[in-house]
This record gives sequence, structure tokens and C-alpha cells, in this order.
Amino acid sequence: MRSAASSAEAVVASIEARLFPALRRFALEPHMAAIGEAMGPAFVGMIVVTAIAFFVPPELPIRSSLNAYSDRFFGAYHIGFGAMGIVLAVLLADRLARSFGFDRACAILTSLAAFAFGLHWPLEKNFWNELGVISSTSILLGLIVALVAGEAFRFAVTRIRIAVLAHALAALAVLTVFGALAAAHIELGDALLALIRPLVGASDTLLGLLLVVFFQTLLWTAGVHGPAFLSGIVTPIYLKAIDENSQAFAHHQVPPHIVTFMLSLFYYPGGSGATLSLAIVMLRSRIARLRKLALASLLPTLWNINEPLIFGVPLVMNPSLTIPFLGVPLVLATVSFLATWLHLVSPTVVYVPPFFPSFIGAWLATSGDWRSVVLVFANIAIGVAIYVPFFRAYERSVLERPTAQARLLENAAAIRAEERAIELHPELRSNPRP
Repeated sequence: MRSAASSAEAVVASIEARLFPALRRFALEPHMAAIGEAMGPAFVGMIVVTAIAFFVPPELPIRSSLNAYSDRFFGAYHIGFGAMGIVLAVLLADRLARSFGFDRACAILTSLAAFAFGLHWPLEKNFWNELGVISSTSILLGLIVALVAGEAFRFAVTRIRIAVLAHALAALAVLTVFGALAAAHIELGDALLALIRPLVGASDTLLGLLLVVFFQTLLWTAGVHGPAFLSGIVTPIYLKAIDENSQAFAHHQVPPHIVTFMLSLFYYPGGSGATLSLAIVMLRSRIARLRKLALASLLPTLWNINEPLIFGVPLVMNPSLTIPFLGVPLVLATVSFLATWLHLVSPTVVYVPPFFPSFIGAWLATSGDWRSVVLVFANIAIGVAIYVPFFRAYERSVLERPTAQARLLENAAAIRAEERAIELHPELRSNPRP
């Protein structure tokens, strides 16, 4: 048994030795990393605008029915999605400017102007109505205009020595392109929506879900924040799905999608890798350091903050725990998909911030379906059952080879230090030639 486990570890270690360096290099690609950094604050903007829109006059009477409040919420929620694209256009343009060294204010203004050209013209007189019209389409629009503007500025500043002239020409080129599309009555938001709609359908399958989950967790094993890194690809698709679900629910129709942004609450309890299950297993570890780490990280992991476990166990670059770290979310994603498909649990219809514990978030995301809470706890139990044998084998390897464990911790600390340095200085990802 032990020799078979050692052989499996050797195979995984051999694959990781070839794969992880490539993943690390890929992770430092400045465009994808900038998208990951901008996406989180953009969600905050969506939540803030949703809250504001909910309380915009005319106010609901205090004794209004629950359905009236529900309709008001989903209307505000739709507006929040529209605002998210604007926030993303600003934040992503700013992140790219910081990474590549061009003027941040000029990039932001150009990105906003290009975003305006991509809207429905003439614009709605009521600003809130306009945001509701673009809804989740605005997220993809914000991504595209910020990336195009960023590339135009990067191209110009690396080839034109006079900074003012370079920025002026880049802004002019971007506004000319998007202005021409608007003049030709080509609504870029609708065009992008037509492109993304087949992807929404393809992602709403078990195979599509498992591919996303696999790559997200695989990136984490190399020390790369998988969900954040893939957010530019996954977020517009999954948010479009949950937006359509929420609107169907608001109009008393059956939500059309199983796989949405919030299904992750079921297969990632505790964060990527379903690490809440691992933290529970570690509470009875024979190794004092791991037991103390479990106690210290249990509360953060409950709120889906699992970096202490990922870099403290460590899970990065660790062939002993790679298999369960990849496998548990795949099993839980399959269980969650089938439970929703079989109508054992309601589809997710509400975006919930990721810092809510999974069982609370699932209850909110399914609009109060108690069965979703049962599914979360069942998934946590399944995760515990899968993690136990692998973690016991890892404990034995730590006790038998303490120097190898020390090297794992050193590698994890180095990766974490690199990540923090890049967070503080995004320009370290790129060194464009003057």
C-alpha cells in the first residue's frame, strides 16, 4: 500500500516538476493578472450600486408585500450588474497602466469613453434604466474596452518617445475605432452578447463545469489564484447565467441554468480545493504544527479565506496532497450539478459575496432553499472522507522525511512572497522595452 502511494506521489511530482514552472510563467502574464486584480473590486462596485438602486425613490410603503420587495431587489440587482462593467472598465484600465507604465488617468478616461460608445444609442434618459438595459453584458464590454485601450497605450508608449504625443495618438485611435462602431449603429454590447451566448450554453454542462473546476484548482497547486486568474474568461459567462436565472425567478419562471457563478458555494466549501474539509481533518493531526494551523485557519476557512492552509500546510507544490486537492472539488461539483439537475436543490439565482460561509451563501443564493444547506454539509462530509487517507499518508511522509517538508515550506513561502511583491508593485510582471 505504502509503495503504491509512493509511486503515485513520484508520478505527480514528476508531472509537477515540468508543469508548475510553466504555470508560474503563465500566471505572471500581466493582462490576465490585471483582470484578476480588477474583478474583485468590480464586484464590490456591483454590490454598492445594487444597494443604492434598491433605495432610490419612489420608496416602497413599509407594509408592502414580500413579493414587492423581491421584485424591487431583483430590479436593483439587474442595475448593479450594469454598473459592474463601468467599474471594471475603470479598474482594469488603471491596473494595465500601472503594469505597463503609461498614464493612468488618460487610460481610464479613454476606457470610459470607449465604453460609452458601446452602449445603446440614444441613451436612456433615466440613468438607472440604462444600467438595467446593459446588465451583465456590461462586464464583457468593460473587459474589451479596457484591454483594447491598454494595448493601444502600451503600443504607443513603447514606440513613441514623446509621452504626450504617444498618449494623444493612442486615445485618438481607440476613440476613432469605437466611435466608428457607434456611428455605424453597431451596438458592441449586443455583438459581444451574441458571441458569449454559445459559451453560456456550453458551460452549463457537467463537462464544462468540471473543466473549469479542474483548471482553477490546478493553478492553485502552482501557487496561482486559479479563480482570479481565470476570471476574465469565466466571470462574464457565469454572471450572464446567474443574471438570466435571477430575471427568470423575478418573473416567476423556471431559472434556465444549473451552472452559474454561485454554484461554487457547493463545491468549494472553505475556498478552492474544498479546504474546509481538510481543516476539519487536520484538527486531529498527529503533527502539532498542522494541528495548530488547523485551529488558527478554521475560522478564516469557514469564511472561504484559505490562503493560510494553501501556503501553510503547504498545498502548493505538494505532490502528496495534489490528488485530493484536485479530486475533491471535482467530486463535489459532480454531486452539486446532479442535485440541481434532479431538482433536489433549487438553482442559484442571487449573487452572494464570497466571504459568506458556504451554507449561508448557498441558502441566500438559492433564495432560501433549506435543501441547499443540507447539500453543503453533505459535500463537506464527502470532502472529509476523501481527504482522510491522503492526509494520513502525508503525515507519515512528514514524520519520515522532515527535510523534504522543510523544503516544501520554503518553496511555499517564496511563492507567497513573490505574490505579495507583485500585488504591491504590478509593474514587476512586465518590463516593456522603451
